[in-house]
Amino acid sequence: MRKYKKKDKILIFGVSGQDGSILAKEYLKNKFEVYGVFTSGRKNYKNLKKLGINKKIKILNLKNNTVDKIIVKTNCKKIFFFSGVASVTQSDFNKNISIKSNNELLIEILEVIRNRNLKNIKILNASSSEIFGKNYFMNIEESELNPVSYYGVAKSISTEIVRAYRLQFKIKVFNAILFNHESPLRPKDYVIKKIIHNVKQIHLKKSSKIKLGNLEVSRDWGWATEYVNIMKKIINLNTADDFIICTGHNYKLREVVNLVFSHYNLNYKNYVYQSKNLLRLYEVKKISGSNKKLFKTINYKPKIFMKEILSRMINNQF
Repeated sequence: MRKYKKKDKILIFGVSGQDGSILAKEYLKNKFEVYGVFTSGRKNYKNLKKLGINKKIKILNLKNNTVDKIIVKTNCKKIFFFSGVASVTQSDFNKNISIKSNNELLIEILEVIRNRNLKNIKILNASSSEIFGKNYFMNIEESELNPVSYYGVAKSISTEIVRAYRLQFKIKVFNAILFNHESPLRPKDYVIKKIIHNVKQIHLKKSSKIKLGNLEVSRDWGWATEYVNIMKKIINLNTADDFIICTGHNYKLREVVNLVFSHYNLNYKNYVYQSKNLLRLYEVKKISGSNKKLFKTINYKPKIFMKEILSRMINNQF
């Protein structure tokens, strides 16, 4: 096992989101000096406070600093890029913002690395399974990018930008292609968090129904902390590459709903209503992936699956 030195440092663009916050906490455990960049223009300490680390990391803001200044000043050898619109739903309401915010900043970071010839810096870009769209089962060697949402398009562009800079300029930049992954830090508009919140309300007699979209969609859901620790292993590799991070297990949304209601000894059929307003015209019915390449490279693959994920979410465990 690698021994971390106290002087080791990392830089996280998008530190206030679920993955950025959890990553910061995990590196703090390893005695790293953690620099976090708020990229939205406003400081949002909500997730950092929930994890009890808001005063333990060094916060930087792009309003007061250039990307060049941040990278040179912090002198971090590992950079994680989690910035941009974080979901399909948010992207649908902010189409132009999604594509611009997910890519302009990434290019700026890569250009600093290229122009200053900082070949000793490694970068990990958080991509998404949404880049594959209707390629129902895939690994990175076999699947074409085929996005059907604006979010998927934005992430496809960033994925290809990373590949281009890696190939043309020999920059050590990785793509972590993340399938759905959850934690209690998820906002309530994410479907798993929405279901758990509403079922709790029903259990407490504060609500009588929950509106959902297509219950037959099938997804691969993982645990955010586990995925973050996998990303830590990936960025330690000597050769930059693309890696899918998924559990390899799929669940229909109907199964997830049933599991949550069953936790409270309730029958979901008495409370769940399908809303046409929540159905997407471009909905991908099934997204599943392979973690064989990941396991072969780092000798680890996710071990936390849906039942345990839901139990942790219901009990607000990290």
